[in-house]
Amino acid sequence: MSSRSPLILESNRRSFLVGALVAGGGALGLSACGSGSPSGAAAESPGSGGALESVTLGLIPITDVAPVYLGIQQGYFRDAGIDLTVQMAQGGAAILPAVMTGDFLFGYSNVVSLLIAADKGLPIAVVSNGSSSTNTPGEDVTEVAALPASGISGPLDLVGKTVAVNALNNFADVTIRNSVERAGGDPDGVKFVEMPYPNMPAALERGDVDAAWTTEPFRTQILDAGGRIVASPMTDLAEDFDSAYYFTSRATLEEKPELVAGFRDALARSFTYAMEHEDEVRAIVQDYAKVTPELAETVVMSVWTPRINRDALAALGSAAAQYGVLSKEPDADALISE
Repeated sequence: MSSRSPLILESNRRSFLVGALVAGGGALGLSACGSGSPSGAAAESPGSGGALESVTLGLIPITDVAPVYLGIQQGYFRDAGIDLTVQMAQGGAAILPAVMTGDFLFGYSNVVSLLIAADKGLPIAVVSNGSSSTNTPGEDVTEVAALPASGISGPLDLVGKTVAVNALNNFADVTIRNSVERAGGDPDGVKFVEMPYPNMPAALERGDVDAAWTTEPFRTQILDAGGRIVASPMTDLAEDFDSAYYFTSRATLEEKPELVAGFRDALARSFTYAMEHEDEVRAIVQDYAKVTPELAETVVMSVWTPRINRDALAALGSAAAQYGVLSKEPDADALISE
């Protein structure tokens, strides 16, 4: 921790707020998936002879984070002076507190989780876009799927139904309610049930839920089992919609500006490489996301660009405030560090 007084004065308050978020969102398990040297150790930079800074990044095992793994393979993070270790988590409920306590220097989380954290006063800073919509309804990375037996064919049919989501009062709730309201339905008429993404295909098959807010590769698993897309909430809300960001703490941003800049640059190079090498994206998800070769060939891939769409963020923030997920519309300038 820096010796600068503003950060010291904030430490107790930050610890309290992190604890409150964990209690409210449920801290989920973490699992190591190392790439680089063990956390806390220094590695030697090939060619320069200088030490790399060991950095831990919290991710979730979905196709959206494929560029990070390609960037590690291509040496982009090492070029930036970073020995990157990936730590897997089930969701942002575990990643965000770990970033705030310094266990991770960077994390990946859906946009609404970060808006909620900022709304609660946590000193976080978004350093890069993470993944974006394909802009194609019915062929987006994260959508609502259902089996034909549910009788659901569109957003309006979700009223009175039970929908599985990966986190309550979060990204799924906001965007699905918006889609239902746009279709002329009651946005409060949908029942949401929280469960991990990997559990959703089986829950649909058993009839435990009527529909599921799902992302790749689980989205395609449901379609392969006879399911269909019944709502595309991201394309309903905004064009070029960003679904997730990479972020850090304000303390890291202030204490390590060169490291943050290097991480951001390495991500940008990784995004470009991923967009130009789809075959390598489909190959690498078979490893870290445990996707079968057959499934890897058919899953829908995100669009990756470092630019943050502030218009889409404003639309999402307004919807989150409207549905009571946020206490007020967010201040993008205070959240985003570019």
